[in-house]
Amino acid sequence: MDKVARSAVVHDFFVGEAGGQQVAVELARLLPGATVHTSFFEAATYGGRIAPERVRPWPLQRVLGPTKRFRSLLPLYPAWFTLLDLRDADLVVGSCVAFTNAVRTRPDALHVSYVHTPMRYAWDLDTYLAGSSAPAASRLGARAIRPVLQRWDRWAARKPDVLVANSATVRERIRRIWRRNAEVIHPPVAVDEIPLSSRDDGFLLVAARLLAYRRIDLAVEAATRLGRDLVVVGDGPEAARLRAVAGPTVRFLGTVDRPTLVDLFGRCHAYLVPGIEDFGIAPVEAMAGGKAVVAFRAGGATETVVEGVTGVFFDDPAAAALADAIERVDALVGSLDPAAVRAHAATFATPVFRGRMRALLLRHGADPELLAPE
Repeated sequence: MDKVARSAVVHDFFVGEAGGQQVAVELARLLPGATVHTSFFEAATYGGRIAPERVRPWPLQRVLGPTKRFRSLLPLYPAWFTLLDLRDADLVVGSCVAFTNAVRTRPDALHVSYVHTPMRYAWDLDTYLAGSSAPAASRLGARAIRPVLQRWDRWAARKPDVLVANSATVRERIRRIWRRNAEVIHPPVAVDEIPLSSRDDGFLLVAARLLAYRRIDLAVEAATRLGRDLVVVGDGPEAARLRAVAGPTVRFLGTVDRPTLVDLFGRCHAYLVPGIEDFGIAPVEAMAGGKAVVAFRAGGATETVVEGVTGVFFDDPAAAALADAIERVDALVGSLDPAAVRAHAATFATPVFRGRMRALLLRHGADPELLAPE
């Protein structure tokens, strides 16, 4: 009797809304028979997108549930994913935020890793902590274990057969840190979920986890300086600090549901990217709604924003430079062709991602029977 081919998808954690989770969901849809392996799985958020019976979370899920404090368990993740045995799978596809490269696979299996960035806690810790509200003990602990995490991360990065980077920026990090090559396939953007809008309620918008390296402080300071309305969507450890320095024109909505975020995309004046994004799905979603983007000229934004056509850049990571760019985008919005902005966003749409991933898997010998029909 012929052996039935098996597949597995692995992702670090399904907690909160983030680009890594969106990629993992699409990988699970591309491989409909795959088991999905992770640490925490938030069924209330993801159960409608991935059938919970497909998901194999780690044992701590039964004890803690999908805790919002999942990042505090950092020392446990390397051990869990190193021990995760996927040797029954002929095809393993990972969506790697930090740890999934380490899973155990058979020598004759195909292991493909879609990399969002080499482990930020190991390689970009100073940027991660700069300006953050992390207590001194946490900072000291993070710096103490950094060399161990770096060695482990380089070891784990040798395990996949094929690496895929979510942007040219990440491909360069992979080359520099892991000394490996990677193909670039941009993440899926749900362009079809976001209607083209001509409405402009005048407010600026930023939606991100409130971490120090995202530089939401620049957006808050610039909007306060200009007296411009700014809506901040998202939560995180810097929320209290940001609220304390914000002026009366800045509103913090915390975490919102998807329909609310889509509505905000349609009503905003422009979307802000004040820090360096690995790729940045939210600004492309804003462009899908026909909106201009103001972005720091670095990282993924340089691959998604077309200056003078879909947005403007600023070069100095300072509130004054962002404030100047906000005033420059006002003139662009007046002459913007929303349909052309949306057409540009469509080049990053989910079907594009799915088609490129399918082609890559087949090119490297994946069994076509494991893939969803085109």
